[in-house]
Amino acid sequence: MNTKSRTVSYQLSAADLETRGQLQQLQYCRRDHAIVLDDMLLIEDDAPAIGQPEGAQDRSWFENLHRGVMIRKDLVLDDARAFAAYLLFNGIEKDDNEHPLHIRLNGHHVLRPPTKLAHPFARHYYTSDWAPSHFDNWFVVPLPVGALRQGVNELLLWAESEETSWEIMVAADQEYARGSESRLHHPDRSAKSRDRGVTWDFEHLGWKDEIDGEYVVRLSLDRRVPRGTYISPVIDLAAPGVDELAQRLIIEEATVTWDVEAPADTEVAVSARIGVSPLPSADSWSEFAPVTAPSHSWQSPAGRYLQFRALMSAGNPLMTPALRGLSVQTRVSIPSVATHEFRRIKTFDNGRVIRPSVDYVHEDFSRLEQMRRRFELDAIVEGAATEFEAQLRLMNWAYRVPIDRLNPYSWSYDDLPQLEEGDDGHPLLLGPYDEPRREGHCLFCNLTLIAACLSMGYPSRWVNISTKHTYGHEVAEVWSNDFDKWVFLDATLDYYLYDPDTGVPMSLVEANERLAEIMPAPATWDFPMQWQMPDELTAARARVAYRQGDNAHPIDDPAVGPWHLILKGHLQTPLRMDFASRPHPVPWRLSSNWGSDLFYCHYGDMFPRKREYQRHTCRRQDFNPSLNQAELFLSETEEPRILRVEIDTETPCFETFVVQRDQGEWQSISGPALEWNLHEGLNRLRARARNTMGRCGPESCVTVVMNA
Repeated sequence: MNTKSRTVSYQLSAADLETRGQLQQLQYCRRDHAIVLDDMLLIEDDAPAIGQPEGAQDRSWFENLHRGVMIRKDLVLDDARAFAAYLLFNGIEKDDNEHPLHIRLNGHHVLRPPTKLAHPFARHYYTSDWAPSHFDNWFVVPLPVGALRQGVNELLLWAESEETSWEIMVAADQEYARGSESRLHHPDRSAKSRDRGVTWDFEHLGWKDEIDGEYVVRLSLDRRVPRGTYISPVIDLAAPGVDELAQRLIIEEATVTWDVEAPADTEVAVSARIGVSPLPSADSWSEFAPVTAPSHSWQSPAGRYLQFRALMSAGNPLMTPALRGLSVQTRVSIPSVATHEFRRIKTFDNGRVIRPSVDYVHEDFSRLEQMRRRFELDAIVEGAATEFEAQLRLMNWAYRVPIDRLNPYSWSYDDLPQLEEGDDGHPLLLGPYDEPRREGHCLFCNLTLIAACLSMGYPSRWVNISTKHTYGHEVAEVWSNDFDKWVFLDATLDYYLYDPDTGVPMSLVEANERLAEIMPAPATWDFPMQWQMPDELTAARARVAYRQGDNAHPIDDPAVGPWHLILKGHLQTPLRMDFASRPHPVPWRLSSNWGSDLFYCHYGDMFPRKREYQRHTCRRQDFNPSLNQAELFLSETEEPRILRVEIDTETPCFETFVVQRDQGEWQSISGPALEWNLHEGLNRLRARARNTMGRCGPESCVTVVMNA
């Protein structure tokens, strides 16, 4: 067999690597065109147990600060260096408070004036204008960086008022095991003194002296996190393009050069693996092996595909290494095959599998089968022309079904929808309502909607939205195979949002982006949304339309719709929805403001990061991961008329791939690969991923022209 050789050379920038890569504790810096360490670090030890402890009454999980009461919080730092430091605490400031909060960090005194004097725009702290003042809030107080020290940092908080002027939440020890699988007990770093610090009590916290736990007091630092990991997508060493037919060839030598910067006291440790398959899950991949130099060559590698990891770390938190890209140079030999056949890809409508940087845990759909049957949900969706119509019917059902309260200490979807029979012997549905929204907590009906969607095989999730002030609203998103995207739904009012230009339903991130377009300034805790939109009619300028079910109180009413729209700025979602399979750890326990480390947060320029959370992303592909895709990879074989097709997917409860050749029947295949026998003329292959409930994802289609 004759061969001919050629050299393939190309470069991938940091922006290229960011698009489909996984950035764990990393961020893409547009200014520097580099992937670098995250630049915000949260120090806390209370997150698993935040909220009302089970059985607690009379707000006993709050410490009342007034003259004679001082609280202490010890927080441990691995390094005292930072660009800026902030004290965070969850608590309450009394209405119209006039007394400052005293703070002492390692002997340095800081005074936090009453909010109405220091931050008059933050009215949610000291009035009942926008929300009842008994809701807890997150407070942010700048601290002198120079007062920080490596090791234990002592924080003291007190007030000199005769009556209670400030309250600080206590996270109870008994709740840690509910909120975490690894942090099962509090570290005992909180204490109370009634004699100005002469003696300390570590076991009897709260105003009734009955809580053993930790004060919800944290440090947020502007500094680099200690380490992060970049995981690349699969890289074809022989071809930089996508949606191409992988030519049959032999790689004689491949050299990859990583463009990295590692200033003093920082490091980038690269490891790589080689595979014969473009699927990262294939068994044929080698193990990851360290790459000891910025440039590495493989002689006659065992495959044409490369995947690499870059562990980035910094001993100095004021510095960061940088990954700026890589270059590839590959020498290949191509066998010359005597053939009179011409073959070319004509069209390629391919899915894209872009794996998020965090692990989302999805529910096993079968765990909600009983709920599906009890409430006759198949009858609810019967006759729906599309999946999206079926999902809207389920939203209307969640809007109307009787609902009880969720047990916040042992999450169960069974707590929520209540089976009551109507006169016809079928499950009872309520309505119409006298009020614009259905009764009960917004979370309860939307979790009911999520459970209903999951029972039918539709991936769904809960999202907390909170932009008006630190208090928020609980809604749902469902993955739509019809529109190949996440779609926002809200069962409290039985409505969704859509693009007025296209009619396509919108995700929360899309609504967030439309809202940002009309923002005059970023929405922050001290300058919240109310001051951005002093007239809520201003929000009507956002390019967002409303679609609602049968409701006597329309959501597009100027007095209603804009109010709901301006909530959709800060977005937080738990990283797990498997509450039917695994009720613990719980993400919520009757606290009005979240701060659990089970949440993942989306941010942007107009809706900056919320310091009470550690996990953030500004990447749509992380917060809105694409699901149910069937991404096709085509490769030549020794036989010109046969192509190898491999299929990748991220499908919750994946069962199989189904394919259609030309106009034939849809058939399931036994694995992620098949041989495609071409005939003369136009060949078409269609593929979809199917889950265990029989729901098929978006279709990928490729057509190939073959001429003899």
